[in-house]
Amino acid sequence: MTRIQRRQFAPEFKLQVVLESLQRDTTMEGVCRKYGIVTSVVVRWRDEFKKRAAMVFADKRTTDGKRKAYGFQPGQSPDELKRIIGELAVQNEILKKAQELLG
Repeated sequence: MTRIQRRQFAPEFKLQVVLESLQRDTTMEGVCRKYGIVTSVVVRWRDEFKKRAAMVFADKRTTDGKRKAYGFQPGQSPDELKRIIGELAVQNEILKKAQELLG
């Protein structure tokens, strides 16, 4: 009994097929014929592309690690943040005075 081996495609190839299938001047059938892929596969790739495309534009500047490093969490009140800033200012002054005494 011979076993049919499934073809595997590189992510770059999948992206090329999906982007081409989304163009106005092409048809899904034309893209499938051009690349020798069945329509159901291209439809599945397009669905996955649309589902995950928003992740490309996700805000990468604010991560949990950065929030924890600064000692605050989202949703804290401005008063709480002011208290934290005050504590840090006091600690900074203490360190400056200790440095003057030791240095």
